[in-house]
Amino acid sequence: LFLVDMETSRPKTAPSGRMQQLRALRAQRRTKQPSLAKDKIIQDTHTYMNTEVDPVMSGAITYMLIERPGPETMLQVLLEYFTQLAAGVTLTPHAPPTKTPSTARLYMAKQMSPVFTHLMNLVLALRPEDVKAYLVTALAAMIESGDFEPATSAPPPASPAPEPSVPETELEPEAKPEPDPATLPKLPAALTILTLGSESSGKTSFLKSIQGDAAPKTQPTVGFTPVTLGMGDSKITFFDLSGGMPELWSEYYAESYGCIYVINASTSDMQFSADIKLFTETVSSPKMLGKPCLVLLSHPDLPSSRTPEEVLDDFPALESHLVLPAICNGKFNDNVLDPRLDSALSAYFKVLSPLCDELDARVLGDKEEQKKKDEEEKLAKDRRVMKKSLSKALGMNGYEVTDVFSKEDGEEFLAQEIGFMKAEELPAEGPGVAEMCGYQKIALMLVAGMVAPVSKKKRKWTWDEVEEYLKGCREEVERG
Repeated sequence: LFLVDMETSRPKTAPSGRMQQLRALRAQRRTKQPSLAKDKIIQDTHTYMNTEVDPVMSGAITYMLIERPGPETMLQVLLEYFTQLAAGVTLTPHAPPTKTPSTARLYMAKQMSPVFTHLMNLVLALRPEDVKAYLVTALAAMIESGDFEPATSAPPPASPAPEPSVPETELEPEAKPEPDPATLPKLPAALTILTLGSESSGKTSFLKSIQGDAAPKTQPTVGFTPVTLGMGDSKITFFDLSGGMPELWSEYYAESYGCIYVINASTSDMQFSADIKLFTETVSSPKMLGKPCLVLLSHPDLPSSRTPEEVLDDFPALESHLVLPAICNGKFNDNVLDPRLDSALSAYFKVLSPLCDELDARVLGDKEEQKKKDEEEKLAKDRRVMKKSLSKALGMNGYEVTDVFSKEDGEEFLAQEIGFMKAEELPAEGPGVAEMCGYQKIALMLVAGMVAPVSKKKRKWTWDEVEEYLKGCREEVERG
């Protein structure tokens, strides 16, 4: 969709009779008041999400991001979390919370997102009064059945009858011409654009619409969803970030060339002011400052909607950014894609194009800086886990002796974790390192990951380095 340059591809002749009819019907539709039944359903859903679902799910997402269980134990860990939560106990992660490193993105997309999306769909379909108790039942059923399709106790609520619309066959617009590559903005071979905004603002609808889905069906985004589209010779990856977790957005700033910030133009004054405040904080962040941003006003044609001119009058700070309107979901537009989406994207990429050389260097530097920061945070986290394991081995700092092997079993466990068959195959330093670990299970596993990393991207430690590392950790543990 957004490959078309609206300025150069707009027909020079008068619109056809069908297009005139379409525009007249749209103008007539815009004067209608919104359906009261639809408004009530939307408002009830927002209230239910904000009061019953978000407080439960946000804590679980944070807990899982820190714990990061594998796919084979994820459902069991979630079941234990919600079981304790239903009993009034909030589980504390084994490691203190830190900013989510970039390595968590793949984990969120591949491991967490399918499970949490499935749970959210179940909750929204059934609307249980006790969300925690229902999640315990649902997770137990998922584990027992071995898939993500547990039996439900009630059918989903009926959807309201759709408003009548003019048959599409009568209103089908004329085919749009293919864009002339010479008119497309010049962009890097690959770049990333963030799609941001509060919950239910229209971010996911926007991304599905520019892929050609005229009336997309969407669910709340969990974590983030990448969408890659082509524009000439460039591949543009849009990151659809969850509006319910803005505290995680900053982890994606380094690699972005800019953002498209979606705001519901018809929302309440209080919510609109909150959206603008969050946008201002976002674009003022050091790694976003100066990057081109488009403020896309969704739902622009409702009676209560604000125009771009009104927004700029009320919030002059937005004058340095593009502020443009567009219907992000065609279901609010007779199932027809809004051509203003093309116009908005064309205008945005024309602003971005001359800045790309400067942004290339900046993004490269920011990514290297972020990578270094993530590595430092990972090392700090691993050191905390090692010190905790050594405390359990020694029974110090408030910990009881836990998961400690005998000398023979500990050496054999370390050997097998590294890839040997027997303890006798360990190098000369192996038994001494196992003793420094106090033969504690987690400490031995961490050591094995250092001297024999599974990933080729991880640095392989020498045994001398491990001995020095353990010596320092033990000294810190013994000091308290």
